Formats: sequence, C-alpha cells, structure tokens
Amino acid sequence: MSEHAVAAPQPRAPSSALLVQMPDASSASAVVGKFSSIRVVIVGDVMLDQYVIGEVHRVSPEAPVPVVEVGKTTKLPGGAGNVAANIASLGASPHLIGLIGNDPPGEDLKAVMSRMGVLTAGLVASAGRPTSMKTRIVAGQQQICRIDHESRHPANAAEEQSLMDEIDRCAAHADVWILSDYGKGALPDKISRRVISCARKSNKPVVVDPKVRHFRKYAGCTVIAPNTREAEAATGRTLESADDMARAANMLHAASRNAAILITQGAQGMTLFEKGRPPFHTAAHARRVFDVSGAGDTVVSALALSIAAGADLRTSVLLANTAAGVVVQKPGTAQVTPGEILAGAARHATRARALTAAS
Repeated sequence: MSEHAVAAPQPRAPSSALLVQMPDASSASAVVGKFSSIRVVIVGDVMLDQYVIGEVHRVSPEAPVPVVEVGKTTKLPGGAGNVAANIASLGASPHLIGLIGNDPPGEDLKAVMSRMGVLTAGLVASAGRPTSMKTRIVAGQQQICRIDHESRHPANAAEEQSLMDEIDRCAAHADVWILSDYGKGALPDKISRRVISCARKSNKPVVVDPKVRHFRKYAGCTVIAPNTREAEAATGRTLESADDMARAANMLHAASRNAAILITQGAQGMTLFEKGRPPFHTAAHARRVFDVSGAGDTVVSALALSIAAGADLRTSVLLANTAAGVVVQKPGTAQVTPGEILAGAARHATRARALTAAS
C-alpha cells in the first residue's frame, strides 16, 4: 500500500506503434453504457487479501523488529476475486468459479464477494487445501511484511470435475469469459481447455491474465494480457527494446494459435500485438502512482467488458488503459467504476486536443 513508482526499466514502445490517447467521449460512453447488461464468468485462482493496519511506536525487545499496534483489519478479494469485484464495480454481472478451502477465510471470502454483488455458487470448497490468503501488515503507509497461506497443488480429479460442471452450467449465459491464472492450481490445462471450448462453441470472447510460462494452455482464446515479466518468462527472452517485444509477441502468437497479445508495461503503458497488423501502443495515463496491486486485474476486467460490449480491440485497450490509470492511484487491491473511466477518458481527450493545438 506504500506510494511508489514502477521501478523496473521497461522497453520503449515499438516505433511503428500508433500513439493514441483516447476514443472520443461519445464512443467511450456508448461502450461503457453497455457494461450493465453483460454477464461475465471468471474462472481462476481466488484469494483473500487481508490488511492488518496499525501504528509503530517502538521496537520489540525480543528482536530488532517494529511492534505494530493494530488499529483495524480489512478483508478484500484478491486474484480472480478482485477481477470479479472489478466486474461488479463496473456494473456488469460476475459469476466466479474457483477453489477455496473449507475454512474461515473461505467463508470470509464468500461473504465479501456476495456483498459486492458477485455470484459465488461456483466456488468449490476443498478439504485438502486452505483458502489462498495474503496478509499484509501495514503501519501508516508502509507495508512491513506479507504473510501467505496457500497451496499451489493442482486441483484433484474431484475438484476438476466440480469446476468443469460449473463451467458447463454457465456456458449458456456467459457473454464473455476471463481466465485469471495465478498459478495456484485452479486452472490446470483441462479447465482452461474446457472454458475455451465452451466459449468457441457459443462464439464468445475469452480474455486471459496469465501467470504461467506455457501459453499453449490458452490456445484458442481471444486475447492474452501478460506484463513484461510474464512475457519474458513465457518466451525466455529479455525484453529490452521494441524489437524484443515484437519478436516475443510473434512467439506468443504461435503458442496461442494467434491470440492477440497485450503486453502491459507499467509506467510505459501497454502495447497490443495482433497477427498481421502493426503494433498499437497507448501511453500510461496515471498522474500519480500510489499502488500497482491488482492493476492487471482491472485491465483484464475493463478489456473483457469492452470487447463484450462490441468495441474493437484497440478501443478496448484504450478503455482498459484508462481504467488502469485510475486504479493505480488507489491504495491496495481496488476497483474502478464506469464514471471514473468516463471521467478519465474525458480528461485524456481534453489533454490530447490541447497537445494537438499546441503542436
């Protein structure tokens, strides 16, 4: 939750990329106005993000560590849960499918999600694994440490079957699917293939937030949105230049059967690679970066809703970029609203007109 900027150096946008600020306000409003009618199924690794917040006034006599006097504890959805929360905040109808433990954190997560308007019937309780939970100890605006409780084992056969049964039940009414893969075991290859197969049968888009190296498991999806580090891991290449990014995108096209690749680059914005088209880059919009936690969840949420609303991929990327610029100015895993996206779009359009007039 501490204020920071993105420290890692990022490759510059491809020189051939189109630098576009924002669609006009009426176009953005037309797309965002359709969000409320869209039904989204999110399949992936759900987590509970717990923030233990307090103050530090002394050092422990037992060891040279700060003593945090707890003031409050906040519980928020993380991982695929944060994607679902973003979908709900943007006015659409989210249905969440994933694994939780048969434990108090699992009940807490379901309660938090239900209060946000997320359907949780697809959360499969496992007796053999805990609910993934990240506990952050925060003093003032400084995160002292993070404690993780989780299992990374793949879902067992019974859990896989329960997940696939729920996917099949959702297939008839889903307008768009999101795979939120944090590598915690809820998205083995069989589950990913089942989602993509259901989506293709009904001609619905699939948006993927990847955390694994092998993009073949996402073959047949619509768009995959790795960050720079994830794209490097998937291709075995260091992305230091625009040419590096383009070559990496070609490798990812091949692995995913020509899915569009959106590489997000933190403070440098994001670049869309579509097979047979020039790269499309849009610069980051955040005026002040407070916290990048969960920004990728916001990107895939706004991207998926925009595609489902009928926007082309490039317009969808612009709206997702605007949503990311809003959420990184908020502390912790946060969400955005339709009004915030439209306000951001109007701001960027005004700035673009001023820059054009001055040039």
